[in-house]
Amino acid sequence: MSITIREALQLEYLEEFQLITNDSGYNNQVTTVGILDHEIIENIMDIFVEGEFVVTTLSNAKNDISIVFKAVKALIYQGAAGLAIKSVYYDSLPEEIITYANQHQFPIFIFHPSIYIEHIIRTVFNGIKTKGIHEHLEAKLETLMTGNLNPYIVREVSLELNSCFKNHHITIYCHEKRFKSEENIIRLIDKYHRLNNKPRSHGLFKFRKGLLIILTYNEKPNIKSDFKYILDLIGLDQSGITIGKSLEKKQLMQLDESLKESYYAYQTAITQNKQELCFHEIGIHQLIMPLMDHTWSIKFVQDKLQPLLDYDLKYRSELYLTLKLYFDYGLQTQRVADHLFQHRNTILYRVKKAKELTGPYEHDLAFHEQMSLAIKFYEAQQVYNKQTLNTQCLSITNSLTYKSLQTDTTICVATSPGFMYSLTSCSAQNGVSIPPG
Repeated sequence: MSITIREALQLEYLEEFQLITNDSGYNNQVTTVGILDHEIIENIMDIFVEGEFVVTTLSNAKNDISIVFKAVKALIYQGAAGLAIKSVYYDSLPEEIITYANQHQFPIFIFHPSIYIEHIIRTVFNGIKTKGIHEHLEAKLETLMTGNLNPYIVREVSLELNSCFKNHHITIYCHEKRFKSEENIIRLIDKYHRLNNKPRSHGLFKFRKGLLIILTYNEKPNIKSDFKYILDLIGLDQSGITIGKSLEKKQLMQLDESLKESYYAYQTAITQNKQELCFHEIGIHQLIMPLMDHTWSIKFVQDKLQPLLDYDLKYRSELYLTLKLYFDYGLQTQRVADHLFQHRNTILYRVKKAKELTGPYEHDLAFHEQMSLAIKFYEAQQVYNKQTLNTQCLSITNSLTYKSLQTDTTICVATSPGFMYSLTSCSAQNGVSIPPG
């Protein structure tokens, strides 16, 4: 188990640390914490281990800066994660040491004498332990999300999450619109668990960079008030989160279904720019979201839309946008024409051209079914992937290509060989561009 330096700096006491090097070592993994004292003069620096975050007063080197430099070099050699110096004897270090530390991505901090080293050690150890617990629970949730489990196994895993869970339940997935950090989510959950007046039959968990709330009941639930009560307890503003809700279920062995429903409802809320959606409100996205990243879904989208996107890229046309609006407006070509400031005949020509490029079709209904579904898949993939990138939720397993332009940046997500989803309206070589709108 470990936390990064960046995560450690979110902890109590450490958030007051002053960084005197650059931040290139912020992703160093902290696996343990130790004190540097007499080792500095007894030449036994090999007792420090890889990933150790070292705290010291440098009392044994207060009159000899060369000993400090020697200690820093030894810690770097041992693979230590970083160094924090209590500013009793040193409140800065020579540029030579700073430069050397920067070259080896070794962060060095100064902290005030009023902060006890014992408090730092206890806080870091608790931080490592807490993150390990959250990761363990999240792994169980991931099993429920991705596995095809026997209902009795689902119930068993559910009770491992919280032994006080009742049968009647609903799950609510929340994600901050302005994503801060996973550490902030963990902090909210820990705050909830420290409260004495929390409902024991409910549960809060970190899941996929968001917050999963599981409400369970013996009798008729009071979901709205309980949900608001929990948000108030942890100080989370409902207007600042995107929410997906599952259907109510009567058996705990259905918790895997509930988890998926709330997450798919959240994904749909993102694609439709809604603050909150329940699973029963997402319509055909009940099918689209579970299959969004499936190989055959990606292939279907590629086969149907690549000809349109290639044509638009080559001729700077708007076939894709026109067809999207054509389905959005219920096949009403005049409304599409008004939206695009075009003549109705132009819209009819574009629809016909799209049919020629992507066909043949037996009849218009087949064209409408296939292309409207392909566009819905495509739009869901684009908006959701863009949102996850913008919130640093890089959970998609596809490769990313970044191409910086003078006025724009194109972010392409390579989902299959030869087919890239461009997340801005500017074009990229070997990619496709989404028409504006």
